[in-house]
Amino acid sequence: MMDNTLIVYTSNNAEKQHSEGADWPFVLLGNAGGRFKTGRHTRVKDRPINDFYTTLLRGAGSKVDRFNINKSLAKTHGSKLGPIEELLV
Repeated sequence: MMDNTLIVYTSNNAEKQHSEGADWPFVLLGNAGGRFKTGRHTRVKDRPINDFYTTLLRGAGSKVDRFNINKSLAKTHGSKLGPIEELLV
């Protein structure tokens, strides 16, 4: 059953109480059938939480470039087009 599973564990707190989503800790367990890199600590800087959700959707097979953020707002928050490549195989 765990061959195609990815469990995302996260805290309900980010860098401060009223978060901007700039520093969220996540733990990924499993590799979703070989789509996510495993056995490493990865610190991703300067990418908002929306980019992480884009990465999860890409890993699930959806061809999205952004999650819940438009192009002009993405520039304001440092979002890049597409997933976080360090997490995907």
